[in-house]
Amino acid sequence: SNVFVAGFIGSPAMNFFDAKVERSNGNLIIDSEAFNAVIPKTKASKYEEYVGKRVIFGIRPEDIHDPSFTPADIQTSLVEARVDVTELMGSEIYLHLKAKGDTFVGRVDPRTYMRAGNDVQVAFNMDNIHLFESEGDQATIM
Repeated sequence: SNVFVAGFIGSPAMNFFDAKVERSNGNLIIDSEAFNAVIPKTKASKYEEYVGKRVIFGIRPEDIHDPSFTPADIQTSLVEARVDVTELMGSEIYLHLKAKGDTFVGRVDPRTYMRAGNDVQVAFNMDNIHLFESEGDQATIM
């Protein structure tokens, strides 16, 4: 699969960030201008060869949570952002978020207290991340 295809699957579409895989304090991390997120140890060996390389980090909106309503059995990384817009969609809320120069969408529990204009932390479900090579014309999944 590639970024082009991944962007079409699901609604809202997958969020993409330019990033680099780095090593920090014994962990592999996703280092983007907007955030740093720790890659779970269970996935680290898969991405070891990409340390120091540019990648495209992808995460689906349903894998971005309000930390107050995050499932207990997932590994998360907290990301600071500002809520730009909220959309009540019945059984869920879409948060349109900004972190530095990046914009992205989270699909969160309707009980959230996050509202437009709030500075918040959201929890990325790092068990369901997607990394794509950013070299060449077609960024392909790693």
